[in-house]
Amino acid sequence: MSDVDMPRHNALPATAWLAIGAAALGGMLYGYDIGIIAGALVFMKPALSLSASEMSLIVAAVLGGGSLATLIGGPAADRFGRKATLTVAGLVFIVGVVVTAIAGGYSGALVGRLIQGIGVGLITIVVPLYMVEVMPPAVRGRSVTLFQLCLTFGILAGYLVGYLFNHSGDWRAMFATALIPAAAFVLLGLALPKSPRWLFKQGRTDEARAVLGRTHGPAEAETTFAELADQTDADAAAGRWSLLPAPGYRKAFFLALAIGLLNQLTGINTLLQFNTVILDQSGLGSGAAAVLGSVTVGLTNFVVTIIGLVLIDRVGRRPLLIIGTAGSAIALVFMALVHVLTTASPLQGYATLAGLIGFVVFFAIGPGIVVWLAISEVLPLAIRAKGMAVALFANSLMSAALAAVFMDIVALAGYAGAFALLAVSVLLYLLVAIFPLPETKGRKLEEIERHFLGGEHG
Repeated sequence: MSDVDMPRHNALPATAWLAIGAAALGGMLYGYDIGIIAGALVFMKPALSLSASEMSLIVAAVLGGGSLATLIGGPAADRFGRKATLTVAGLVFIVGVVVTAIAGGYSGALVGRLIQGIGVGLITIVVPLYMVEVMPPAVRGRSVTLFQLCLTFGILAGYLVGYLFNHSGDWRAMFATALIPAAAFVLLGLALPKSPRWLFKQGRTDEARAVLGRTHGPAEAETTFAELADQTDADAAAGRWSLLPAPGYRKAFFLALAIGLLNQLTGINTLLQFNTVILDQSGLGSGAAAVLGSVTVGLTNFVVTIIGLVLIDRVGRRPLLIIGTAGSAIALVFMALVHVLTTASPLQGYATLAGLIGFVVFFAIGPGIVVWLAISEVLPLAIRAKGMAVALFANSLMSAALAAVFMDIVALAGYAGAFALLAVSVLLYLLVAIFPLPETKGRKLEEIERHFLGGEHG
């Protein structure tokens, strides 16, 4: 499909805009959960008498809960539907926020954060899955990557709320502020239509045709429906786990799995959560400079993601991922060299801040904006939900593992060694972007599916 054929934004039906709103709120909740803990933890420590290891586990609890949720989210989305699972995800998140905000000690806070993690994990798999199956091809990239944009906004909002509550130290209120967007997310979820592709898999073809008519133009809805009818056979529609490594499906599955793993091995979540510590120990100081440095990193992440959102359906997924991984690797090598050639000082601190900003710029324009879209687009319909579950489970598990060992790596090899190891991982990601990843810009999901199913035999 050429750019000339693409519908303009104002031509999108109201139902499509409703889905976009839900994706925006889902991304914001995920990001807010990452950002708010940085400010809250400072005040939770004395209030709940937390040890250093207990603080680490409270941070990791969300990642652990998210790992579990991503593994069960795909089967749940297949069994109960994308819409139902999306709504439940919002309700689980609300429960987690309430439990955390009223916690009287370490155990309560840990349980609350675990529940929040389950809610966030469900959101991370079901929102991109739902969006990629509902939105027209011409705007699918921008619609799905809006999730990532709002995720970065959520991180920034979490940092800023932490700063605003810094004077009062009311960490319970910090968490409670998330209830407003979470409630809006649930209400939007209830108003959304079911995924037309899920309806088709259930044999509810008339409903699927009706939903396509509400989210696509009339002509495009009919052609998409016809392609769905031609594409699905009885064996594939069952969506069994055994299909993941089966001939015809394994190439797409292992590509999605590699993207999920390598996206976290860039170190993005670890660097975002530890950036204040990194800047402090690099010599920037623990006062306003380090705090403002963290906010600057968060703001950069948000602004550059907006640029990526504009480019994703114009430039394409693959070029952005190549540029982003190459630039991220260079930024990590730069920070490694800074820590080899200098000692902790304002010079090293500001140079590290510059490296972090550069890393975030390239991550946001490449891996950050592409990851959810690439994983959801390359997987054929028969394995999409379960394949995304495994890929995002691996993504979350790698995030938790890297966060758990990052400071140990720093203790053994210094920041120079830690940044160098991350750079090697990003270079592997670059190779994946150059070779096996196809360009999916403007292509229907059924066309992408034929690329993979027709490219592997035996």
